Amino acid sequence: MSTFLRRLVRPQLATSSPWRRAFYSTSASDGESSPVFRPKRRFGFGTILLCTVPFVAFGLGTWQVQRLRWKVNLIQELHDRMAMRAIPLPRRINKDALPDYEYRKVAVDGVFQHDKEILLGPRTRGDGQVGYFIITPLVRENGTTILVKRGWVSMAKKERHTRPDSLTQGVVHVEGLLRTSEKTNTFTPDNDPVRNQWYWADVDAMADLTGAEPMLVERVTDKSPSTEFSLIDCGIPVGRLPSVEIRNNHLQYIITWYSLSIATSIMLWRLLRRPVNRPVKVKKL
Repeated sequence: MSTFLRRLVRPQLATSSPWRRAFYSTSASDGESSPVFRPKRRFGFGTILLCTVPFVAFGLGTWQVQRLRWKVNLIQELHDRMAMRAIPLPRRINKDALPDYEYRKVAVDGVFQHDKEILLGPRTRGDGQVGYFIITPLVRENGTTILVKRGWVSMAKKERHTRPDSLTQGVVHVEGLLRTSEKTNTFTPDNDPVRNQWYWADVDAMADLTGAEPMLVERVTDKSPSTEFSLIDCGIPVGRLPSVEIRNNHLQYIITWYSLSIATSIMLWRLLRRPVNRPVKVKKL
């Protein structure tokens, strides 16, 4: 009689309300319902870390958006400076103000000190030729000395005795862009001033070596390609094209961080939707 009552009453209780159906299950062997314990979802360190990644990646992507706007405005400002007319280089130079005048076109007169020239490179031109940039101290009329990045020469014209036509004598007139030291990365080798091997333009170190002021004027060219090839054959340094050499990879960073935010959000959503482990039955009452 008791077995008959249990079979009669418990299925009704298990199906009488959603709450009871959540805690009663029917045994496949005897058809009886028994209360079960449904474990709560536990969040481990990996899940907690995954919860933070989408927000951090989204924040970094938003920060890169701001950086992109800043870099675009900076590049535009530098282009505007290059388009201005050349101004005479002041007699006295304020080193702290140089960053505000980078890429500003200036004009200066002086005499080259070819015996103190510096080789910067090797560097490859757009046509695939390998060579060096020539940086030569220029003694101004007031006795001060600055550095002039005269231009590029081929590997065959690296040494001074191979390009006598480039060793200009007397007072020369130079127009170029004010530049500061180049930016380096982890893959940039260290300069070797003793061997006159410079892999990147360290204006301060070059100025100390040559006794010049820490200022670099870079010549630019507006000559035709045929004229440039003739100059290269003669070993005469050729200036570079007037362009702003600033990397702008922020758009790639934006895509990367936002993509990571979306991908980890999907992973987190799928993880939270995954069913909890199989319920553990408790002792029947």
